Amino acid sequence: MKLVTLENDPDNSWSMNNTLRQAGYHCRGYYSIDALLESPWAAESDLAIIDSDGLDKGLLAYVAQTLSPDRPMLFVGNDERQPGGLPRDEDAYLLKPVSARGLVASVKSTLSRAWDGYATSGATEFGGYVFETHGHSVLVGGRRVPLTHKEFQLALLLFRNLARPVSRVYLAGSVWRHDERINARTMTAHISAIRSKLELRADADFAITPIYNYGYRLDPVRRNRTLNTRQAMPLMPAAASR
Repeated sequence: MKLVTLENDPDNSWSMNNTLRQAGYHCRGYYSIDALLESPWAAESDLAIIDSDGLDKGLLAYVAQTLSPDRPMLFVGNDERQPGGLPRDEDAYLLKPVSARGLVASVKSTLSRAWDGYATSGATEFGGYVFETHGHSVLVGGRRVPLTHKEFQLALLLFRNLARPVSRVYLAGSVWRHDERINARTMTAHISAIRSKLELRADADFAITPIYNYGYRLDPVRRNRTLNTRQAMPLMPAAASR
């Protein structure tokens, strides 16, 4: 998943981003609010981590509304009173000094809350696939396909990140809430189940592709529609008799 950080200190920024990359996230760091808000990467990010030291509440609210209006954000700072002054109730705050373990745990927790927000919203439609979030089933071309709770969450997460790689770390955090018992075999079995039930194959509208040593990606299938040779080729005129 894509993460962005705002940190004035280059050393702290490097350390934070390196920690997040090692945890399986794609991450980019920025040193100014203007650079962050103007970045196309930031606009597509799943989570923004903001060093709030020196930023007033009004500016924090502006950043939150502009960058992430429908998702929680993670703020980092030295002020023990800051949690009560965050721009929104759903945002999280991490007190400095920040350990690598504490940073990753806070990121996972904040991303999980973001998942809860859109997983419980109304039906979501992707082409011929309609997710009925309250019933945990998917309409595929009007045909209702029941899924288990985990299968439904996995499928919705992949569709929500269409054409983007999704790491196993993020899948485990969002669907299994970082249960240590979850292994690659369990996740592979669930992916295989939704591929079969929802027909997510190369000969359908969408296909799941495994990414070696990383995770999965769901892509729309672009078929080359070729005409039958007999239909496509004009009829040759009959040879004139001599």
